[in-house]
Amino acid sequence: MTHKVPLDIVSGFLGAGKATLLLKMLKERTTNEKLFILENEYGKAGIDGTLLSVSNAKIEEIYSGCICCSLKGEFTNVLQQAISEIRPERILIEPTGIGKLSEVLQIVKQPCFHDVIIIDHVITVVDVHHAHSFLVNFGEFYKDQISYGQTIVCSKTQDVSPQEIEEVVKMIRRYNASARIVTTPWNQLSIQQILAKDPLYENQIASEPASSIGKRFSPGKKQQQSPNHVKRHSGTDTFQNVSWKGSRVFSVSILKKMLDHISTGKYGQIVRAKGLVAGEKSWFHFEYVNGRWEYKSAKPHTIGQAVFIGQNLLSEQLLRTLEGRNAESC
Repeated sequence: MTHKVPLDIVSGFLGAGKATLLLKMLKERTTNEKLFILENEYGKAGIDGTLLSVSNAKIEEIYSGCICCSLKGEFTNVLQQAISEIRPERILIEPTGIGKLSEVLQIVKQPCFHDVIIIDHVITVVDVHHAHSFLVNFGEFYKDQISYGQTIVCSKTQDVSPQEIEEVVKMIRRYNASARIVTTPWNQLSIQQILAKDPLYENQIASEPASSIGKRFSPGKKQQQSPNHVKRHSGTDTFQNVSWKGSRVFSVSILKKMLDHISTGKYGQIVRAKGLVAGEKSWFHFEYVNGRWEYKSAKPHTIGQAVFIGQNLLSEQLLRTLEGRNAESC
């Protein structure tokens, strides 16, 4: 193959809005490129893959681990097979939110991909609501994802003040001086504007050799650490996940009650949850990030599914609630 396939990586911590940005990329694309999307879900429920299936792209999902750690070999094999059999004209990768972007870059820069892949966009999505708390609590992953982004796309900026956005931008600049930073609400921009390349901010990540990746990030000044500060490399060591699939029908009140209970810590320290569940009149897609939650109507699906990610999870109690087996009737 003489033509190299352009590859985009959409990184970001748990709940930042990676899948939402990918959906915008798919809906607003101006070409008919044959797409291959590689999804890495931490858990056994493929929520993002289900949401992205509205596109005509070929989607492959890798579960229960992160690309940069336990699934490195599987990721390499899946990508090689897709290139040879599907022959995509563009590849999109969404790593799990608890993986290091630097190590994803090292994988796609392996010698076996040198002649077949060219890195086009390296994007990190940053949720402005949780940027500072996630930096303190999960700094190792968070700083790495920010440090290696070519474009940093801030999400949910429509809900915060300009001063709060400015503080997030200052934090980003401490770890990445060369990235282009997008802070305008997404509904006011086209995907072409979001992903436009500006030579003023273009860094060298795409052409940087794999051997030097990992040296770019310098922790510098020591951050104040919370008791939950991450010191280990692997997100799969630090976080637990609970996955659920079932046919239970949720009323709006029951769904709200469950999400409220999650935010109080009733089932452990849940940082991220998402799901597609059957409702009495329609299906629901719910999203939960670090105390904030929302739900909206969704297309009907074959079976309900949800995934919950966090620390010290009370798995059995959570599963009983999801299946309606708790005495509290949640």
